[in-house]
Amino acid sequence: MVVVRTLLMVVVMVMGLLSVFQRSIMYPATRAQRLPVAAFPETARLFAAASDVRLRTADGAQIGGWHLRAQSGRNSRLMLLFHGNAGHRAGRTGWYRLAAGLKCDVLAIDYHGYGDSEGSPTEQHLINDAQAAWQHATGPLGYLPEQIVITGESLGGGVAVRLAADVCRAGQQPHGLLLMATFDSMLNAAGFHFPWVPVGLLLLDRWHSDRHIADVNCRIVQYHGDQDSVVPLPLGQRLHQQARAVSRDGRAKLFRLLRDSGHNGLLQQHAATFRSELAELFDN
Repeated sequence: MVVVRTLLMVVVMVMGLLSVFQRSIMYPATRAQRLPVAAFPETARLFAAASDVRLRTADGAQIGGWHLRAQSGRNSRLMLLFHGNAGHRAGRTGWYRLAAGLKCDVLAIDYHGYGDSEGSPTEQHLINDAQAAWQHATGPLGYLPEQIVITGESLGGGVAVRLAADVCRAGQQPHGLLLMATFDSMLNAAGFHFPWVPVGLLLLDRWHSDRHIADVNCRIVQYHGDQDSVVPLPLGQRLHQQARAVSRDGRAKLFRLLRDSGHNGLLQQHAATFRSELAELFDN
């Protein structure tokens, strides 16, 4: 009986800690005082022009980002990039190399509390960040919605799906939605990692991409590793199943299974595959 009570107390304590610190676990942000793109010559060298941006979000926070231009004009496709839950924009060199190889521009931002961005990360704050990035891309930067491929990796896939659904519902159809190693919902991802915790009662930020992706009417291309232990393959497959079969311009949704691949390092492991397969998405 004493052992049972002790075990129950330990479980309750652990559940309490997870409840209190869940956002620290979900958003292990890396901070930086300043992140000027000029301090990262390997990235700047890939593009014809590179500049820093500061955006004001709906809740009043200032967030940082980079605008990387493949050529001098404004006729390029734009990759609107939302990164995963760790690090910050300076650590996304693989994405920048891919974009440079595809000859497309990039707008990469850091969420609330990441890099040199103000505030603290929550689901609503990241949604605000994405909206601010879209407004900056289609406003001051001068891109048309149909020039933009909204791109998200892991947690950034949840950000990307929500933004794509919101702008499609508003009649601003982007060119495409590119997803990498992402989930149908954070609720299911958390349930996988903590099966003994009642995440349905405790989880604050649920990221229900499965409830939004059906409203995305642009092209959808999704990649997932078959050995992903962070976001298991079934979560990505379920998200794909919830998406529209065909986009508004008649393109079938695509799900690409990456063999012998986990969650991290996909851009390096499959660089040649991505360059060849994504050329059509970013060219046409």
